[in-house]
Amino acid sequence: MVGKQFKSLVAVAAAVAVLAGCSGQKEQTAAGGSTSASTTTVSNQAASREPVTISLGVRPGYLSDEEIERYFVEPTKKKYPHITINRIWLDDKANSFDNLVMRGEVPDIIVYTSLLLGDMKRLGLEQDLNGLIQSNKLDTGRFNPATLEAVKLASEKEALIAIPYTYLYNSLYYNKDIFDKFGVSYPKDGMTWPEATELAKKLTRVEDGEQYRGLEPDSVFRAGSQLGLPLVDPKTLKSIGNTDKWKKVVEMVKGIYEIPGNGTIQTFTSGMKAFTKDRRLAMLASVNPLADFAQVKNEFTNWDLASYPVWPEMPGIGTQYDLHLMIIPSVSKHKDAAIQVASVVVSDEVQLDMARSGKLSVLKDKKFQDEFGKKMDHVQGKNVQAIFKTTPAKPFPPTVYGSKAFNEITKVMTTVVKNKVDINTALRSYDELMDKYIEENKQK
Repeated sequence: MVGKQFKSLVAVAAAVAVLAGCSGQKEQTAAGGSTSASTTTVSNQAASREPVTISLGVRPGYLSDEEIERYFVEPTKKKYPHITINRIWLDDKANSFDNLVMRGEVPDIIVYTSLLLGDMKRLGLEQDLNGLIQSNKLDTGRFNPATLEAVKLASEKEALIAIPYTYLYNSLYYNKDIFDKFGVSYPKDGMTWPEATELAKKLTRVEDGEQYRGLEPDSVFRAGSQLGLPLVDPKTLKSIGNTDKWKKVVEMVKGIYEIPGNGTIQTFTSGMKAFTKDRRLAMLASVNPLADFAQVKNEFTNWDLASYPVWPEMPGIGTQYDLHLMIIPSVSKHKDAAIQVASVVVSDEVQLDMARSGKLSVLKDKKFQDEFGKKMDHVQGKNVQAIFKTTPAKPFPPTVYGSKAFNEITKVMTTVVKNKVDINTALRSYDELMDKYIEENKQK
């Protein structure tokens, strides 16, 4: 039974994948004071502990081997030399959750997304981490309170069942060469979707036989998440895409694609390729693309960013929180060591390294924001603080069918824009498709 549920979760996680220590630093203690990391790294207590191996389950795309070594393995070995970390790549084959459960090898720490956090309850793996947090003196007062609240909202629990370590960011990226070519002023922070659409009209044109597109809005789901719109009711498990609010979102995105010459839908990787490699796309509304820009940093340098477009009625609100989490499942045999690893990853030292390397910190001290991207040579001189000009929207409770809904609502734009189906019909068909899928895949 549990194995079947895990298999279902892996299918969901695979779809979501389509969608994104230095010594001498001071660390806060639970009591509010600080201790020197250089003096507490190897304590007599740690040296006397029995060796333990912690398994770390990671789906490809969440962390690279280099990042696991840098943010997990090396700083843990430095502070807790008795702890060894064994990375396990989670896949849909030998290391599917289904097979890991059958072998009794569920990882001690599961690196996952808040968008699927509700599945831990259905799988019987969730646990209240507050006891572990307190006994190991992990000071949650150092966290941005909104990130912890987002975990609770996503899990529908008052207690923390996971420790966040970073979250996705969004911005509006633009090609300055195209703006200069057509004599159009650059985007400004705080633009609304209607303002971005009007700007896109000035940039969508044919020049020297080349079609230039003004704006790629990416998946319609992202604009909907700014308004806090779920796609599946978590209580009734019914699809709820055919609503006035979702019609409003689809209508707005349709207006962008219906700009003459801007009708090519290029979501996700195709949009990134159009922006960074083909370079006929003037603006791209996207999440976490700085690593993609690093791949072309020697060929494409004349770009910048502004804050993510917002709805006029909700200024300053970006896409919903998509937190990357460390989940310590209830079946772990090494829970204390696992929470110690988690505490290392959210230490000031590691969080600063992450921030300087382009990962948003979950800690509230402004120094993490100020240091963002400082180790990334290709973003120096860019308006990276635009990332912080919007606040993530509050998440809504996820369901095991959320990623399927994400992919299908994205396809609705093809139905509406390319196939010329009216929005009411398209969303009604979307609900029918999702309700059928949910009924066929309900967990017994």
